[in-house]
Amino acid sequence: MENKKDSTNYLHNVLLIGNPNVGKSLTFNKLTGLSATVSNYPGTTVDIDTGNFKIDGETIEITDPPGMYDLNTITEEERIAKLLLFSGDYDLVVHVIDAKNIDKSIDLTLQLIDAGTDVILVLNMIDELDRMGAKVDKEGLSAKLGIPLVLTSAANDIGLDELKNTILNYDDIKKNIDSNSKAKIVIHYGNDLESSINKVESKLEHRYDEMTNRAVAILLLEGDKDIRNTVKKHEKNYADVFSLVDSIEKEYDDPIKYLTKLQLSKYALYFKDEFTTINKVKPQTNDDFKEKLSRLMIHPVYGLIILALVLYFGLYLFVGVLGAGYLVDFFEDVIFGEWINPFLTQIVLAVIPWKPIQDLFIGSYGIVTFGLSYGIGIIFPIVSLFFIVFSILEDSGYLPRLALLTDNAFKKIGLSGRSIIPMVLAVGCGSMATMTTRTLETNRERIIATILMALTIPCSAQLGVIMSLLSSHPITLWIWLGIIIFNFIVVGLIAKRFVPGSQASFFMELPPLRVPKPKHILKKTWTRVVMYIKELLPIFILISVLIWGLDLVGIFQLIIKLFNPIIQAIGLPTSTTQSFILGFFRRDFGAAGILKIRDTLTGVQLLVASVTLTLFVPCIAQFIVMIKERGVKVAVGIAILSIVLAFTAGFLLNLVLTTFGVVF
Repeated sequence: MENKKDSTNYLHNVLLIGNPNVGKSLTFNKLTGLSATVSNYPGTTVDIDTGNFKIDGETIEITDPPGMYDLNTITEEERIAKLLLFSGDYDLVVHVIDAKNIDKSIDLTLQLIDAGTDVILVLNMIDELDRMGAKVDKEGLSAKLGIPLVLTSAANDIGLDELKNTILNYDDIKKNIDSNSKAKIVIHYGNDLESSINKVESKLEHRYDEMTNRAVAILLLEGDKDIRNTVKKHEKNYADVFSLVDSIEKEYDDPIKYLTKLQLSKYALYFKDEFTTINKVKPQTNDDFKEKLSRLMIHPVYGLIILALVLYFGLYLFVGVLGAGYLVDFFEDVIFGEWINPFLTQIVLAVIPWKPIQDLFIGSYGIVTFGLSYGIGIIFPIVSLFFIVFSILEDSGYLPRLALLTDNAFKKIGLSGRSIIPMVLAVGCGSMATMTTRTLETNRERIIATILMALTIPCSAQLGVIMSLLSSHPITLWIWLGIIIFNFIVVGLIAKRFVPGSQASFFMELPPLRVPKPKHILKKTWTRVVMYIKELLPIFILISVLIWGLDLVGIFQLIIKLFNPIIQAIGLPTSTTQSFILGFFRRDFGAAGILKIRDTLTGVQLLVASVTLTLFVPCIAQFIVMIKERGVKVAVGIAILSIVLAFTAGFLLNLVLTTFGVVF
């Protein structure tokens, strides 16, 4: 096997692929350890993880793209994985699938084999298969497929050394399998389809090194746009090829992609039945409990109760009370208030004689007293605890069940259950969640999700601060939540009505429920915290410098004066105007600004400020990401809409409360 990637440093360049929720990324992390780096696929903001490991003096480079289900992809992230697969930059593919659900994943393995790809099949979570009393005929399945096969449990470090050795010695292992495999499977889609495939293949004059011409023909018939562009680039007679493909498509009552997938699913069931055996033993009590709990999580009534408990204990008590309450008070009042700020203030005053430069570091908008105090003293504790909660939900397998639970409700606002993942992530960071909308199937769904996240979902830092703001009047917290949910529904219904496009379908594989492992939770949390420090703290510092500069020349105060009448119109004092302006730079800055002056505000004013700030414009980082993902027109439209919605809601809320003489 000859390396295709232009590199003399690596013996093999390996691409790791697989469905979401099969342990692919965990396998990558275990193989590469701390050597992994994150980059973006050119022209996109899709993250690609790259790392390496050494074995027997050789270095193996391995890349972990987003998950994919099929070579004919649907979402943007799947498409990036496919483009990498057929880029010619990788000489070996490792396909990770769930050992318990061979029939749901091995069809992609068959596509890879049919495309002439050098592939190693990894059956992960083999420990869970063992607990079910099931076994896999490893040698038999490997011989039938004609490729190396490794059984692993990445979570328990089982089989990873064998996987490394298989990658290292792929050529010898593959030759041995080829010489001994007398009944290797040959993919056959039925006489009619095979005849159609052969017709298209015979029209292709160019030889495609990254895949067989047969695979090109199949993907053309399935309507794959990327392959169509590739053929247009390489074939002189591409118009004749496309004409043939179009005429063949009309001969079938069903889409060809459906027919090929149907045939592959039959092969997949055959492999599961033929090479997986289940001992007639009673499943463990623990597995019984997990299965019952899994059913409760997707039940239309009990599932909502479980969701309410998750929100109460995970977000309200853990992130809100502990994070935004106790930890923020300690960080803000003790660490910064008593230790860092006084210490650095003395140093700055002693070293720097110029007042404007002093203010750059320790003034009202100083890098230390404003940027770092907000970013670390207020935001950091809240975000860190949210990352812990999100990692637990992610590792436990709860999020896919939440997606299934919410699917019917989300369809009413033009989304599918898959949209719950970016929605939940938006509570952590709206910018990150906006990028995650690439996993959604249609452009319509991506736009609606972006609108809802920007207009109605507070980030974890803002949410935590708002919980702290309203904690002294619990009833206001429930009113705030009701208003946000109401706006979410109304905005969703309007967006469904006016955003063009078809309703997205929904398919998501349910991984087994697991007890999250503390070391995995800590590693994921640490990774996200480091990302927060690297990416967001510089923004806090930059905002401090920007506002300091605007304040120095008087522009910031002018902006405040212009906004004062609007703020007064919703019943708030002008002392809160600064917080709304800061909210554009960082959503949590605005809420944190209100937190600092909460003792001067009434319960009604705190509620009005919280509602208005939540619905107010997304922060500048999220706005920039929206421009990249959705375009300038959509991003600007969302920003304008959010301003109108926020102040209209604030005005009406204040009007109702003051008219009826409500006091909190």
